[in-house]
Parts: sequence; structure tokens; C-alpha cells
Amino acid sequence: MKLLFFSLVFSVLMVALLITYIVKREQASMYRFKDLFIRLMQKFDAWQMMR
Repeated sequence: MKLLFFSLVFSVLMVALLITYIVKREQASMYRFKDLFIRLMQKFDAWQMMR
């Protein structure tokens, strides 16, 4: 009975850590995408000013 309880607790903790890792990775990729978009907009603005 104890073994079942500890295995359930361990599996829940592992799933929580996996979800945390995936969410952090997605947030980092979204920040990279946002930075790329901002840089492209700045280049476009600079190109418009030159015209």
C-alpha cells in the first residue's frame, strides 16, 4: 500500500516537472518570436523613413 502511494506521488511530481519544463520552453520561444517581430517592424520603420 505504501509503495502504491509513493509511486503515485512520484509520478504526479514528475508530470508537474515535465509540464513546468514544457511551459518554460514555450515561453522562451514566444519571447524569441516577439523579439524577431519587433526587429522586423523596426527595420520596416527605418525603411519607410528613408523613402
